[in-house]
Amino acid sequence: MGQMTFNFETEEKVPEKKQDVEIKEEKKTEKKKEEKNTTSTKKIEKKVKNKTAKPKKTKAHQMAKEQRDIPVSEFFEQNRHILGFDNPTHSLITAVKEGVDNSLDACEQAGILPDLIIKIGNLGKDELSISIEDNGPGIIEENVPNVFGRLLYGSRFGSGKQSRGQQGIGISAAIMYGQLTTGRSAVICTRISKDHLATKITMKLDTRNNRGNVERKEDFIWKDELEEPNEDGISPEKEHGTKVSFSIKGRYREARPSVLEYIKSTSIVNPHARIVFINPDEKKFTFDRAISKLPKLPTEGVKPHPHGVELGQVMRMAQHSSEHQMAKFLRKDFSSMGTKSINDVLKKSRITTIVRPQDLTRIEAKALIESFKSTSIRTPTSGILVPIGPKLIKMGLKQVLEEYRPDFYTLPISRTPSVFSGTPFLVEVGMVYGGNLPKDQPVQMLRFANRVPLLYQAGGCAITKAVQSINWRLYGLDQRGGKGTPSGPAIILIHVASTNIPFTSEAKEAVADIAEIKKEIVLGLRNNAKTLARHLKKQKKRAKVSEKFDLVQKVLPAIAEKTSTVVGKPVPNLDKVVAAIMDVVWIEENIEYDKEGINIEVQITNYRLRSANFKLRAEVPGHQINNAKPRPGKRVGNQVIWSVGLPTTEST
Repeated sequence: MGQMTFNFETEEKVPEKKQDVEIKEEKKTEKKKEEKNTTSTKKIEKKVKNKTAKPKKTKAHQMAKEQRDIPVSEFFEQNRHILGFDNPTHSLITAVKEGVDNSLDACEQAGILPDLIIKIGNLGKDELSISIEDNGPGIIEENVPNVFGRLLYGSRFGSGKQSRGQQGIGISAAIMYGQLTTGRSAVICTRISKDHLATKITMKLDTRNNRGNVERKEDFIWKDELEEPNEDGISPEKEHGTKVSFSIKGRYREARPSVLEYIKSTSIVNPHARIVFINPDEKKFTFDRAISKLPKLPTEGVKPHPHGVELGQVMRMAQHSSEHQMAKFLRKDFSSMGTKSINDVLKKSRITTIVRPQDLTRIEAKALIESFKSTSIRTPTSGILVPIGPKLIKMGLKQVLEEYRPDFYTLPISRTPSVFSGTPFLVEVGMVYGGNLPKDQPVQMLRFANRVPLLYQAGGCAITKAVQSINWRLYGLDQRGGKGTPSGPAIILIHVASTNIPFTSEAKEAVADIAEIKKEIVLGLRNNAKTLARHLKKQKKRAKVSEKFDLVQKVLPAIAEKTSTVVGKPVPNLDKVVAAIMDVVWIEENIEYDKEGINIEVQITNYRLRSANFKLRAEVPGHQINNAKPRPGKRVGNQVIWSVGLPTTEST
């Protein structure tokens, strides 16, 4: 049997190398981290498992349940003051304004000369009925609940076209306010042609769902109140138009600001419209049209102008552009961009023409805007905006302000279009002076935006601030300290026209204080004020001459008579002596306006030592001359011309 052998080894501690120690320590650390991560992961998994199994309700959950969409109509119902329905008088004017704006826009877009009938009735206890009727194209039956029962519904928002309405809020908000304060339904009558029956729809606004709910609908025969009855006393049917009737809690008053003032002002800047107004006392006011021609409307919307566009706006436009090259994008999506302007802009911004607009970066868009600012780009063409025009402004002022009999109208000014934030606008200014206008009161400011009178919030309006920034003492009006609203027998008319008027609020009662707009208003005012200053200078000179003339006429004959008595000789003819002293051609005119036309009488006396030969011109735009003394030689355009030849000291 073999022998089993056992070998024994003694364990001895061999010193470890430093590197091995570090590796072991590192492994221990990593192991601890792994254990820690595993523990954390298990804890998180446990929490997630617990959360999935039994979710614990928190305050955030409770708050989330309370959050909801706010219907726009419900918001404005609770904040109606934002829209101009803050007190009974203001609310009435706002309601009428919204209805009139809708009617005028509809008529003009359909190519129809507007005929409007506005009635306000007294229902008692501060309740008033309002009806606004027009001869526009009418509204199809299915669309009535949307047009009159939904807020932010319309065809003009973002259209790029100049119009009175912009937001799709106005008339629906007026009906909503009426429903809120009186609980009564609105009634809409409409007819789209003589081949269709007139329809009467009774409806209310559902503010929770922002829609109109029709309560009743019926066909009826609609008589035209503006047309004369036939021989049998029967009025003809209304062929087309819309009439909206509703009631509100409001207060009617004659003092300014008032509904009557609003309608008068509307008539001034809309001389193509005939407006009949019947107040709660059934007193009728008729504002006939001064011209039977519609204003020319732009055929298409206006694209943003490169000057003044914002960074985000450019990036959005580029992202949604249908073009795939930067040069084509600039040409198609912006206005006033020609080949030279495009090349200059791209060169300065270091963007190639073939870059896709959709790939435009924020840095590139910023460079593009900077290059817009430093590049000469033509201003928008006048055809994209609809000015009233100097001739029609003057006609409108004369038509409505006849009661004041002003003795001077400046030639109104229409400024060339300018731009703010990529939006085109223009400013028009006209002034009236003298007559029966009060001399010791602040001048009356007539503020307009897109042919709509602005009666409230004058202090916060760019128009008012522009007027107050001018030193009117330089132009002949009183003004304390050279600042603030001037005083004197004057009316200043300012109209701002734009595809997007920057109002200070949804009530659309004041123009925002934007530097570009204010600058244009100031330039227009100064230009007009110079004309007024020249007139006042001539008026003062004429007053001095008149005083001198009266003195000569009284003193010289008295001296001559006494001298003749003393020397015992007849009184001599003093005409040549008077002429030598005066040395003027004296002209006195008298112009009277009536509904049929005007009567002109001119007396001219030559107080000079030589004969006078000249042409006398009088501007009478758009009026029929009933009678003129002396008879004019000819009429050219708006001017009546006399050829005058007078020997010394003779009159005609």
